[in-house]
Amino acid sequence: MSETSEEKSQPASDKKLQDARKKGQVAKSQDLVSAMVILCASLYISATIARVQGQVTALIDLTTQVYIEPFNTVWPRLLDTAQQLWLSVTLPLVAVTVGAVVLTNVVTMRGFIFSVEPLKPDFKRINPAEGFKRVFAVRNLVEFLKALVKVGLLGLAFYVVGRHALQALMDSSRCGAGCIEATFYLMLKPLVFTVVATYLVMGAVDVMMQRWLFGRDMKMTKSESKRERKDVDGDPLIKGERRRQRQEMQAMAGKLGLGQASLMIGTGDGWLVGVRYVRGETPVPVVVARAAPEEAAQMLEEASLLNIPQAVDVELAAAIARRSVVGEPIPENTFQAVALLLVNARLI
Repeated sequence: MSETSEEKSQPASDKKLQDARKKGQVAKSQDLVSAMVILCASLYISATIARVQGQVTALIDLTTQVYIEPFNTVWPRLLDTAQQLWLSVTLPLVAVTVGAVVLTNVVTMRGFIFSVEPLKPDFKRINPAEGFKRVFAVRNLVEFLKALVKVGLLGLAFYVVGRHALQALMDSSRCGAGCIEATFYLMLKPLVFTVVATYLVMGAVDVMMQRWLFGRDMKMTKSESKRERKDVDGDPLIKGERRRQRQEMQAMAGKLGLGQASLMIGTGDGWLVGVRYVRGETPVPVVVARAAPEEAAQMLEEASLLNIPQAVDVELAAAIARRSVVGEPIPENTFQAVALLLVNARLI
């Protein structure tokens, strides 16, 4: 069976999720972003409405000065006041909106994400076949159902509030502008509350839904999962060989030190190395002890107490000591010389 026809039954791996995140592919909830924008904007407007009303009233009063003062003196003041009013209202509102968008996205996407991948041209976006598939995708069905629910809830809220408040708004005209304003705010508050509550609930549901859809889209086939494990961890045969080598090194680590040496090579006033070679245990001689010239005499004395044979070869000892560390095989170019010393010592 080809991979394209395999069922995506395996959950997405951490590597696939990380690669998707680098490309800007994460679970996103536009409904929750919209809900937080509406909530923050509503709170900002409700907190500043009194100040804005005062500024608008001052602007209207200033326009009446056109009939009292010369136009060329009133007009610059009028433009300056209107500009200050516009900036004092719009700039904070824009800042609140942008802040709500950024913070909500950071929370829902679990951090900042910057990627130019979505901006790159992709043939699949204009491919009619791919577009036809997207029309009937589960994600689009979910979005359609969410839109129906939002329209239904908001329509019901507007109907209920409007039915009871519209008549009161009409009747308030009899008692002047103050009644109209008070009645309008009384009618507006439940509408705003309903809109905010609806978007918040739908946003919370949408977060869970988008994460489920994203996890569903990121699922992997068994072949894809195996291939990724092979790419990350390496070929099983290579892994087995590395594991065997690690086990050998761990086993060898317990056989290091002067007491494990089969032969000491060097002198007490120069480089001194202890090598171990046991047929069937060590494929090649291994350095198990090593001493610099200033420490060689003491190590050689300890080796004598352990009855370890000694071979005097100053140049060979220096070559091995300078190119090897304890636990490593002797350099390849010293194999023949060391083998001859082992034969002379009747160790092989």
